[in-house]
This record gives sequence, C-alpha cells and structure tokens, in this order.
Amino acid sequence: MANPIATPDQFAAEADVRAMRSDPRSDAVRNQIAKYFEIGYGSRLPEEMRPMLGDLADEFLTNWFFKSAASDSQHPRLVRDFMPAHEWHGTSVPGARTGGDNPDNCYRLAGIEHGTHYRLTGRAVGRKPANISFTLANNFGTSQTVAILEDHQLAWKDDGTFVIEIDDLPKGERENHLLTAPGNKFLFIRDSMMDWGVETPFELTIERLTPAKALPIDRDEMFARATRHALRDVFQYFWFQNMVSSIAVNTIAPARPLASSGVGMSTQGTSSGHFHLGPDDAAILTWDPAGAGYAAVELTDWLYRSLNYQNIQSSLTAAQAHIDDDGLVRTVIARRDPGVWNWLDTGGYANVLMILRWQAMQPEGRPIFASVLMTTLDDLRGQLPPQTRWISEREREEQLAGRRAAYQRRIT
Repeated sequence: MANPIATPDQFAAEADVRAMRSDPRSDAVRNQIAKYFEIGYGSRLPEEMRPMLGDLADEFLTNWFFKSAASDSQHPRLVRDFMPAHEWHGTSVPGARTGGDNPDNCYRLAGIEHGTHYRLTGRAVGRKPANISFTLANNFGTSQTVAILEDHQLAWKDDGTFVIEIDDLPKGERENHLLTAPGNKFLFIRDSMMDWGVETPFELTIERLTPAKALPIDRDEMFARATRHALRDVFQYFWFQNMVSSIAVNTIAPARPLASSGVGMSTQGTSSGHFHLGPDDAAILTWDPAGAGYAAVELTDWLYRSLNYQNIQSSLTAAQAHIDDDGLVRTVIARRDPGVWNWLDTGGYANVLMILRWQAMQPEGRPIFASVLMTTLDDLRGQLPPQTRWISEREREEQLAGRRAAYQRRIT
C-alpha cells in the first residue's frame, strides 16, 4: 500500500520549509515569538517550561512555514502540517506542533481563494479514518471555520472516488460542495484516526479549474507570508492556551459542543483540563465515548503542544482504550506508571493540559460527558472499578511497542 501523504507536492513543500528555516532572517523571528510568549505568560509560566520557550517558538514558526508552503491559492498543493519531528524518505522533517495539535489527526492544507474554482478528488486507501472533515479557514491560524463538510455527508461515485467542488457559486445540483467566502485562505483537512494501526488518510488531489491569476509564489514570498502571519497569530494562540491554563488546577471544564465558540472545528465537542501533579498524584479522568464516530483524549505540555505521542502514551482514543462494563473510559493521568492500561503519561512533566474531543456525534446519542477525581497512586485500586484493566511491565512494553509501530505507518 502506498502512503497517500508521500507525494511530490509534500516532498517539495518539505524542501521549501527546510530552506525557509535555514534563512538567516528566521532567527530574529523565532526570538521575537519566544519573547512574546515569555512576556505574555510572565510569572505564570512554570519553571519546568521556561527552557522550552525556544522549542515552542521554533515549532510555532515551522508550522507557519508549512502553511505558507501550502498557501499558493492559484497553484494549490496539499501539504501535511502539525507533525512532530521525524525522518522519512531519506530526509529530516522538522517538528511543527502547536495549539493543542491532535495526535490522531493527519492535518493537510491547500491554498484557497474566493473567486477561484477548485476540484478536490479523493478515495479511501484501506480502512478509512474514523472521521474526516474538510473545512474552509479564513486565517493562517486555521481557527476561523466558514464552511465544513464531513465524510459521512459525502456522495461517492461508483468507482470508489468522491469529488468536492469548491467555489463561490451556489451548490445547485452538485452533490459535494464547499462555498467560499471573502478572505478564505485554506482548505483544511483533518483525517482523525481512532486505530493508528489500520486507518489510513484519504488519498487526495486538488486542482484549480479556472485560469490562474498569478505565477507560482517563490520562497521569498513564502517566507514573507509565514513570518508576517506567524507574528500576528502569536496573540491568538496565546489566547487559545490561556483558555485552558486559566481553568482551576486539577479540574476540567464541562463537556460542550464548539458550535457557538467561533473557533476550531465547529461540529466537534470538547472538554479541557489543567493539572499540576506531584510524583505520587493521580487524576482519574472518566469520559463517555457517547457513540461518537471519533472520541479521544490527549495531554499536552503547559505550552499547549502535544507530548511525544509517538513514543509515550500521552493520548488514547476510544479504540485504543479499555472501556469498562458501564460504557465509560477511565484514564489515569500520572507522572509515573500506575499499572493500568489506560495510563496517560505526562512525560515526566508536573504541569500538563488535557483535551477531550468528540467528532461525528450521533444526533440521538448519549450526551457527551467527562469528570475528574484527584487521588494518589497508592489509593487507585480503591477508586477504580473491579473491571479495570491492570497490566504488568512486560504488557506495558508490548503496548508501547504496538503504539510505536502503528505511528510508524505515517512516516513509512
């Protein structure tokens, strides 16, 4: 099976990103981004996070380099973004995690402009992801969704493909359509995978159907776009992080839909939490998958970047987790191994943030729900139900080995 991400456009975009990162002008931009975050967080910044500000700024700017490499709306190409640093096809790809990036997602972008007509063609490769969303975003931060279409809404052709038309005209008789609006910047695609070992992102191609209005942009223009928008978007991403870190320590916000928030994936339900854990502390997070097509939880560092999920179990989907007899998932957030299957590893950090997500929610399904109970590792057995799945050190090694192998499919 060919990897649907391993395309000439992806490799070309990665080369563009490496070139922009090596541009001598990028150092000053990274330093400015780090300074903005340092000033903004002030004394609230945990000391364990202070040495990570440089890494945050580096991945933040790299994320915008990837977006800029995908931003040419007159010569669109699909580009994967938000990945941790990795090696594939003989090259190094720098990390680009930021803004509560989801470990289960393959994020792809392509430049879109209001007034231009596009065709996106796709097909499933093996088992499809649990949920796929196609959104039009009005900013480089990809937070302003103006239109959305999900895989369960698609009309498929007899040959196993689908076509989505993207333009500024009414849908009419067309089956799959996204209506652009003034200010559109990107088509933003999320392939959300519940089972990393078997689910594969869609194979996708995009083409412009109307005459080009300009020549392809060069790397100087990419660099200018990336640095300009990265410096502007620092403040919004600082606000995103503060929405979570302002939650009272060792508590979570009630589960709710995002439809009324005006940011993020509008059809998604979420709950977030903020934790400060001692070496022996444990948080029992209980949540209901609620029959959603996709449901998962992840931890991020205090700076709102995913942890090294390719190596540690800092996230769990409903498919990866043990579900108790009552239909609920009980995960244990702790700095050291509590001996339960559903451990969320903080990577040794005392300060972490948490995000629960529900997608493809059933209209008549159970309401989304989450709660948290603070306890200690010594008291866990008295707090967890009898059907809890406890595991040995060997079983943990096997669990993590399976996780690493499943992640490796993405970069093979």
